Amino acid sequence: MVTRRNKRLKSLFSRNGIHVRLVGDENKPAVIRDEAVVLSCYVKNFNLHFTKEPFSDEIIKTIKLKQEPDISKYELIEVLEICKHRPVYKLKLATTDLFLVGYNYLNSEDAVGRYPVFAKNKPKVYFDFEYAQSVAENLRSDGYVITIE
Repeated sequence: MVTRRNKRLKSLFSRNGIHVRLVGDENKPAVIRDEAVVLSCYVKNFNLHFTKEPFSDEIIKTIKLKQEPDISKYELIEVLEICKHRPVYKLKLATTDLFLVGYNYLNSEDAVGRYPVFAKNKPKVYFDFEYAQSVAENLRSDGYVITIE
């Protein structure tokens, strides 16, 4: 049920030419647009609720996530423009186009020898700038040259 709902959620945006990625808990996913902002919205059952601003209870628009949603591309864009969205932060390996996507371990059974993994797609996103800075500093202390985007 959740998988079907999330598939419809992604489809709503993609059919209207808007690139999104769902991150976090599949029951309450954060919707990341163009790897730049987390949208001010949340899903409950098969309803997508857009809120005026992050963490607000003021719902601007609700869209029923059906096979063929009752909203045009222009209405969707208008709703996105009305809402205030939060930026997300990504850690980039300087002088490359690679982003931190996660971590691996030399010995995964014992969680020994953790090391970062960098790739071009699906970067790890941080919602808090200070936390992103903290992670960047840890990577810098390991000898990596990191920028925050």
